[in-house]
Amino acid sequence: MKKIILLFALLIGTQFTYGQIQNLQLLGQLNFGTSCAGVWQYVDSLGNEYALVGAGNGLAIVDVTVPSSPNLLFTVPGNNSLWREMSTYGHYVYAGTEGGGGITVVDLSDLPNSYNSHVYTGDGPIAGLLSSSHTVKVFDGYLYIFGSNLGSGGAIICNLNDPWNPAFEGMYTSQYVHDGFVYNDTLYSAEVYAGQFGMVDVTNKANPVLIGTQATPGAFCHNTWFSDDHRYLYTTDEKPNAPLGVFDLIDKQNIKLVETFYNDTLSSHEVHNVRVLNDFLYNPSYGSQLTIVDGARPDNLIEVARYHTGPSLCWDASPYLPSGNIIATDMSGVLYIFAPYTVRACYLEGNVTDINTGLPLSGAQVKLLTTAVQASSVINGDYKTGYPTPGTFDIECSRPGYLTQVISGVTLSTGILTTLDFQLEPLLVSGTVVDAATSQPVPFADVRVQNGSLDFMLTADANGTFALTSLTSGSFDITAAKWGWKSNCVNVSFPGPSQVTIPVDQGIYDDFTFDFGWSVSGNAADGMWEWGIPVGTVFSTTQANPAVDDSLDCSNRCWVTGNGGGGANDDDVDDGTTILTSPVFDLSSYTDPYVHYSRWFFEQFSSNPSANDTMFISLDNGAGTSIIESVTGPSATNSTWVENGFRVSNFLTPTANMTISIAIGDKPGSANPLEGGFDRFFVTEGPTGIQENIADISFSVFPNPFTDRLRLDFKNQTVSKVVLTDIAGREVYRNSAIRNNNLIIDGASILPGFYIVSVFYPDGSKSAVKVVKSR
Repeated sequence: MKKIILLFALLIGTQFTYGQIQNLQLLGQLNFGTSCAGVWQYVDSLGNEYALVGAGNGLAIVDVTVPSSPNLLFTVPGNNSLWREMSTYGHYVYAGTEGGGGITVVDLSDLPNSYNSHVYTGDGPIAGLLSSSHTVKVFDGYLYIFGSNLGSGGAIICNLNDPWNPAFEGMYTSQYVHDGFVYNDTLYSAEVYAGQFGMVDVTNKANPVLIGTQATPGAFCHNTWFSDDHRYLYTTDEKPNAPLGVFDLIDKQNIKLVETFYNDTLSSHEVHNVRVLNDFLYNPSYGSQLTIVDGARPDNLIEVARYHTGPSLCWDASPYLPSGNIIATDMSGVLYIFAPYTVRACYLEGNVTDINTGLPLSGAQVKLLTTAVQASSVINGDYKTGYPTPGTFDIECSRPGYLTQVISGVTLSTGILTTLDFQLEPLLVSGTVVDAATSQPVPFADVRVQNGSLDFMLTADANGTFALTSLTSGSFDITAAKWGWKSNCVNVSFPGPSQVTIPVDQGIYDDFTFDFGWSVSGNAADGMWEWGIPVGTVFSTTQANPAVDDSLDCSNRCWVTGNGGGGANDDDVDDGTTILTSPVFDLSSYTDPYVHYSRWFFEQFSSNPSANDTMFISLDNGAGTSIIESVTGPSATNSTWVENGFRVSNFLTPTANMTISIAIGDKPGSANPLEGGFDRFFVTEGPTGIQENIADISFSVFPNPFTDRLRLDFKNQTVSKVVLTDIAGREVYRNSAIRNNNLIIDGASILPGFYIVSVFYPDGSKSAVKVVKSR
């Protein structure tokens, strides 16, 4: 499993880049031309500093006394392997590898002139049996060999009474041990496959005893290391998206996970190893990064420095040279030497409560505005965060159901704890859905609240009232509707009104903001009708599903056949028929009703109107059924929304038991891609005058959703003006002086929500599309 993970890292390492340096100063580097694994340090009697590097072909000894000119003195040969780790005791170094060959013992006393070495393959009961290992560590005069080929890969313990000749004393064999740390005769073993660290009493080296275990956050514990005061144990899990864990061991019968840490820039790329010195954590990590974290407050870890090594895994790092210089290895085969960095972070902590009740609020988001830093309050209302460099910040606290609070001009200083408490005021907003003609409440109306980052639904009570308890400060589009009433959407900003009234007109109308009970039937193997936000599909280079709904309604939802995205053949109608049928609607009171709707249909290959490869739209009055439109064959309207209206009496007698259905059938065994969409269904008394001359969508917008800027490409067409309106019809932008083939709309001052971009042409026609402004 380890090999798979690391080889994958080699493949993906070059995909991630970001600012090369933040706070860490590179003094020098050395490229080995082979892979690198672990790194450790050694200092000779003259004060010369050395990096001991687990190179792919052996143990490399590098003089780093002059960090700008690292000098490779020797490579102690060993079996070729991606894995090589080492540890020192006096002037001896012990190196092991998963490539086999035992433990290489090297006498460094004659550096920088020469070295002596030999191989230890076990003695006593394991004589000649020890071959491979993953990690080696020396603690208190004992060599611990982890992840070997013996004893389930647990921990082999050898005394170093004669450092040149390790002597076997015992083994811990309960679990495979990837790495470990020993303190006060207790081994804290990284039991990677068991997903835990173990606490093993090694007072009697011949008989290690497991005294307890603790699961780690990612359940794949790779290494362990203690804080300087030995109260907190840091753990890493070698798994994407797994954090570094901080465990408080003051009470080993009640171990507490007090903090988890993710790398700031590449949070999905886990810390590989953790080392600690003077309450700073040195984290070589996946994603080719070395990060330094201030651990002075172990329950509030703050990243203060980073460097992108690359292009592969930053395997290991050591900050323990007397000069303070940091040595680090990247799996791609490079040794890096960095200048020391030990500048404390600026700490920000506090508590969040309800201003009226004084009760703590969990789930509140505290943000340092203009930065990416944010923290969430826990169950007792506490939050903890900070920033690597001093400055003055505006701090925002927000929580659904409460008014957002911003405290401006907060000064954060290096090494100083700033305490900032928030008392949030409940956002008490109620609403009522009323009949626009009578002002009477509409009982049990559906309500939808949305903006660029929030979307939820609720139902009004029997009096048409509803409470908005999940909002924060900001601008929201609120839509209300019920079957038999027309959707109405309003834009409201909070803080603002405490009471919102949404009038709705009676009428048969559905823009599919809500699911009013349309039914799906049929026998198609794939591509049945689905209600939702349409996901685009492509056939070769041709757009099949347009990925947007009808642009003229309150919603971004519609009905679409299959909605899996990808190619037009991936989730299209296959081997049968899918039928979408409306709820019953009453036309008995209408004098001359017309039905209207928008639809699109994609069928790639030629076809005659028949039971297959065709969209049939039919009306049923309870006594009979009549097809009012059939759509087939490739055409200019493929994959674009087309609005149609039909006089009901031209097809059948209007009754109180009307339904409309939309059927698409595919001939079993054919390879013909079929997709369709249906949106904005409504009924009018007589022909409507609101059908404008809306052309097919003949311009493109990018990106959608947008944040700061929206680009329009007119595809070499002459344009007379561009208008941007919100979903309530209010104009927020107009440009009547189009000079180029494209236009960029500055969206910085536009509130989040749904908007309609309308492009007008000199012949009086227009084209429109819906866009979303996100935060």
